[in-house]
Parts: sequence; structure tokens; C-alpha cells
Amino acid sequence: MRFAAGMILVDASHSALNMLGIDETTPERTVTRVKKLRKGSLSYPYVSPQAWRYWWRKTLAEHFEWNLSPMFREEKQVFTAANPIEYPDDDVFGYMRAIKKGNVNITVTRMSPLKNSPLISLLPDRSSVTPDEGYASRHEGDPVPYTQEFYSTVLKGVFSLDLDFVGRFTIIDKAGFKNLLSKDEISKLPKSLSDVKSEYESILQKAREMNAQIDDREIFMPKEIRKKRASEVIKALRYIFGGAKQTQYLTDITPKFIILAMFDGGINPFVSDIVYEDRGEIRFDSEALISRILEFKEIINPRKLFIGKDKGFMRGWKDELEKVKDSLTENGVEVAVTTVGDAIVKFAEEIEAYYD
Repeated sequence: MRFAAGMILVDASHSALNMLGIDETTPERTVTRVKKLRKGSLSYPYVSPQAWRYWWRKTLAEHFEWNLSPMFREEKQVFTAANPIEYPDDDVFGYMRAIKKGNVNITVTRMSPLKNSPLISLLPDRSSVTPDEGYASRHEGDPVPYTQEFYSTVLKGVFSLDLDFVGRFTIIDKAGFKNLLSKDEISKLPKSLSDVKSEYESILQKAREMNAQIDDREIFMPKEIRKKRASEVIKALRYIFGGAKQTQYLTDITPKFIILAMFDGGINPFVSDIVYEDRGEIRFDSEALISRILEFKEIINPRKLFIGKDKGFMRGWKDELEKVKDSLTENGVEVAVTTVGDAIVKFAEEIEAYYD
């Protein structure tokens, strides 16, 4: 079990990337809020995890030519093709699809190998959110007042990618692990589900054409396909784009700071407060990062840590990063402190090597 774990910081210097919508509690109903979460007595702006995943998925399509799974809608449900053989985003981002006809109910689900947090502001809303009061005046008659919130902050997000489950599909009768139907289940489908039977026979045929390894419980895609999908998920961070209100605020959401490593297990030691807010300033805690890495030294594999930082971002962190490099190197963990793009490329190469 090997996970690629990471943490990113997005410099959202003037942004409204994920809005809550109109505040219905105000009499005027003209105020558009940003999303916020409460932590203790404070509130923090955030970008929802599904928004981040949407940007990530779209970037993979734009920059790496991923053929995205089509979307279907039935009443109040929206689902994808649930075909991880043909569509890499179904493989990496997971799915749930319920097929109901008469008394027959078939549900396939795939727990996403890629797990991510929301992007959460390091600064509370009282020191990061601004209400911008404006007027719509391009029409005839009196201008119409409105207010929209935006923030100036740094957003933090963490993620983990389960490398063993990229390109590996289980047929176990358990929620999250019944990724596809087995050959036996397909052969027993009633005539009323002939279209479903045909669809799944086609999926299995496609897997055979792609030289996948198929047994009674699992399907393994060829290692070259697994390697390509996993490494491109990480490479996409270098080019990731998206977000609301870009026409008015134009935020570059590529990471300005990133930490990456692989672990034999699903932990992510970067969730804790390695970066934090102190009296309005965002600080980097080198001792916290060193302590976290040493705590999991036995399962960091390979013993390498990749740290990327944009030169113009948080210039005062240089000495703290050198402390991390010196201390961890003395303890047998190789540390590369470099640019964000270089850290992503080098880490992607480590991921590719894992599949060889």
C-alpha cells in the first residue's frame, strides 16, 4: 500500500473562487457571500473539495488529453459512465452508479484513489474577507446596488493518491469495492437488463483489448497505463486552473508552495499545522515538519521529501527550509528544496518508478 501525499498553498491575493450565493437572511438579498467554515470562535473562507476536484479533472482533460467520462442524469441523480477501463477520471476520481429496473437493483461504486481536503484559508475571515459594494448601471433607470465578498489570503489543501488502486478494479460485494460486475453476474442479468449486459460485456472486452489482467475478484490495467494515470494526476497540479469570479479577480491557483512524499500507508503528515497564522502573518514551522517526517520515518518510501516554492512567495521562509533540509538529511531523509514545477516533475518520476 503506497500513497503519494502532498500539501499545497495557493496564493489567493484577491479572490472569490467558490461562492456560497446570495445571502437570503438580508432584507435586500443583494449580498453574495464566499463559503466559510467555523473553527472555534473564528470563521475561515474555503473552497469546497468538489470544486478543487472539478478543476483538477478539467486540467487533466485540457493538458493531458484525458477522455473524461460522460455525465448522465436520472431524476435527481447525476452519475458518470462508471467505466474505469475506458475513462481515467472514473478510475482516479471514483463513482457510484445505481441501475434500477423493475425488481432488479444493481449498484457499482468505486472509492476514489485520489482523496483531497477543501482549500482552506490560513487567515480568518475578519482579516481576509472584504465586502465589495458596487452598482449595476449599464441599464436605463436608477443604478442597482449589490455587494459581493472576496478575500485576500493563502489557501491550504492536502491530498493523498492511493497508488496501488490506480488502474486496479475490484469486484468485491462491498460498498466502494464493487467497481464492476463480474463475468458471472453479467451472464445472469435478466432480459430486462439486456442493455446493461451489453454495456458490461463491452467494458470487459475493452479491458482484454488493453491487455488488462482479469481474474474473479480484480482487474489490473497494464503498468504503463497505471503509471501514466498516476503521474499525470500529480503533474496536473503544475497547470491547474479554474474557479469562480476569474473575470473580476483573476487568481492563479497553481501551487506557490508544495510538499510531496510517498508513504507506505494512507497517512498524510502534512494535514497538521506546518503553516499557520500568527497575528496576521502566515508562518512556516520547520520544527513541526521535521517532527512529523521523523515520526513516520519508517514508512516514508523512498526516503525522499520534495519541497517546491515559488521564489516570489514567502521570501522569509528560505532559512526555515534550509533547517528542514539539514535536519532531515542528517536523519537519513533526502530533501530536495527547489521550485514548484521541478518538485512536481521529480516527484512524478518517483511515482513512475514505483510501477516499474
